[in-house]
Amino acid sequence: MILSTGQIVLMSLGTLLLAAWAYLLVVGRKHESMFATLDPKDFPLRAIYPVGYALLDQVRYSFQSRGDSRLREQLEVLYNRQYAEYYMRTVRAQQASAGLTLLVLSFGLYGLTGSAALMVLTWVLAGLTAYYFQNAVTVRIRQRNEQMIRDFCEVVSTLALLTNAGMILREAWRQTSLGADRVIYREMRLSVEEIDNGMPEVEAIHRFGIRSMLPEVKKFASTLAQSVAKGGGDLPAMLTAQSSESWHIKKQLVQRESNKAASKLLFPMLLMFAGILVMVIVPMFLGIGL
Repeated sequence: MILSTGQIVLMSLGTLLLAAWAYLLVVGRKHESMFATLDPKDFPLRAIYPVGYALLDQVRYSFQSRGDSRLREQLEVLYNRQYAEYYMRTVRAQQASAGLTLLVLSFGLYGLTGSAALMVLTWVLAGLTAYYFQNAVTVRIRQRNEQMIRDFCEVVSTLALLTNAGMILREAWRQTSLGADRVIYREMRLSVEEIDNGMPEVEAIHRFGIRSMLPEVKKFASTLAQSVAKGGGDLPAMLTAQSSESWHIKKQLVQRESNKAASKLLFPMLLMFAGILVMVIVPMFLGIGL
């Protein structure tokens, strides 16, 4: 089979990309330990991440762009500040690895099938995959926030109950933090550790609000910190008022979730309605035809 000039150029480019991928795999071996401990559920195909990290290293990527800063801020919420830089570099390596691997694969598919459309489709898939890995961080934060707001009401109610029973805030916070192994309780336990390590109580509560990323929790933490700074005399009354407000928030959340569930049922109901119409109308027309 005689190849056209365009086919020769594309296959030569694919060969060069494959050689570059193999070179980056060899060079990236020194970074393998960096990704060895990653959770495979959150970071699939981690074995090829050294390829992407080596690519970023070769092009001298600075990890200082506006997008990097925004990603770093998101990862501070998921993995704490001291690990945010590591996970930001990991996500970038993940994106680069997936994108480059699919790009090389696209030329291989073109060589096997001769389909330029399939090659371009694989390019699009490479771009979407890179976007998906970054968007996965946003999705995880949204799921985290949804879980936190669901437990927020119980946390405030427990704190109000314990402080009204005469327990000081520090001990009430510690006791409440021993709840389920869920996001808001883990963040509270982190605050307990910070206080035990010498951090002022007001600052630990303030940091708890910042890590939550939720306006409702930030407002609660700010109000709580102000009360503690003033001496905590109004603390039981404040927590009781916050408890009532949090129940209202939970009521709104339940209502929103029920509305979402109803909207999800709308499409299956429309399909059932269409099926019933077909079952009724088709025999009617067949009868008319007879």
